Amino acid sequence: MSRSKPPSNTPADGSGHYLKRELYQLVRRDPAIFEFLQNGSLDGIWYWDLENPEHEWMSHGFWELFGYDPADKPHLARSWQDMINPHDLETALENFNRHCADPKHPYDQLVRYRHKDGSTVWVRCRGLAIRDEHGKPVRMLGAHTDETALKQTEIELRRKTEELERSNADLEQFAYVASHDLQEPLRMVASYLQLIERRYRHRLDDDANEYIDFAVEGAVRMQSLLNDLLIYSRVGTRSTSPTPADSDRALDTALANLEAALTETRGIVQREPLPVVLADATQLVQLFQNLVGNALKFRSEDPARVHVSARRCADGFRFTVRDNGIGIDPRFHDQIFTVFQRLHNHETYDGTGIGLAICKKIVTQHGGRIWVESKEGRGAAFRFTLLSGDGAEADQ
Repeated sequence: MSRSKPPSNTPADGSGHYLKRELYQLVRRDPAIFEFLQNGSLDGIWYWDLENPEHEWMSHGFWELFGYDPADKPHLARSWQDMINPHDLETALENFNRHCADPKHPYDQLVRYRHKDGSTVWVRCRGLAIRDEHGKPVRMLGAHTDETALKQTEIELRRKTEELERSNADLEQFAYVASHDLQEPLRMVASYLQLIERRYRHRLDDDANEYIDFAVEGAVRMQSLLNDLLIYSRVGTRSTSPTPADSDRALDTALANLEAALTETRGIVQREPLPVVLADATQLVQLFQNLVGNALKFRSEDPARVHVSARRCADGFRFTVRDNGIGIDPRFHDQIFTVFQRLHNHETYDGTGIGLAICKKIVTQHGGRIWVESKEGRGAAFRFTLLSGDGAEADQ
């Protein structure tokens, strides 16, 4: 390619600059240059003479992006180098050198410029080396895209996410402390009420005995609620990093913990071979225990029948815990996974309304999702996904 010599002087506005004239000729001659400019989504372009590196032509948009009048800025490389963040300048120069040495290495980076008013302008800076017939870089064509709004949104989103994480951590810690610290005084209340009931039942009338029964029942129910709240808070604060966990072994432990309930309800759990998944093993036991225990609690008039299975899916494995119980109205499918949400009163079914919320928190914490498929009176199928722990590819 034939190249112009740097002139002794050019118009201040850059309209007759030799690099600008050369760029026009280059665009007309080489379609690849036009494509580069067209695809750049430009907020400014620049064209740099690598043989005379002090000379660099910048478009009006280049300077207007930073709040300057283009007429006040000379077409010299040092003009912009005083405005760019020093660390980003190092990155840009490193990428420039690598791109000149190897055309396959892209000259593309996000850099920070200082606006005339002192604010920061985030710019995606891309470039393409123009080479002579021997492959030597002789010019550098560059394009700027203003990324400030996008970057500010990203920074604000990160800030809000960090605030939310701190808030959730504070809430979990509060729930843990509150539920833990309230246990002892509540145990004392329940113990003394039961002591009064044993020692003075024969001295009190029926109404007084009934009141004591109500108080003891309330204290016991509160203890159960605090225990579940403690478990819920620990899901976020006491979990370990997920490691390969044997689902079959976790279900074995859960069923052993539920042995008394299975005997009492004459419940039967059928199962298929279960996979190895990435999970906190203790929480996996809790997940199975809550779902199977839920099936035993909300059984129909027939003995409880529970079937546990797993299938490969795009997310790893999809587990199903299916029962023949009373079922759930589709209107409440989302509500049941919320803390303290109950569809039945304490007289009909005991519990705190936290069990399924714990399940959702465990699954979500492991990067999965949980949902229910059910109709009232027709049983329920609780499904959840977990990542595979055996390194195998999941079926799509």
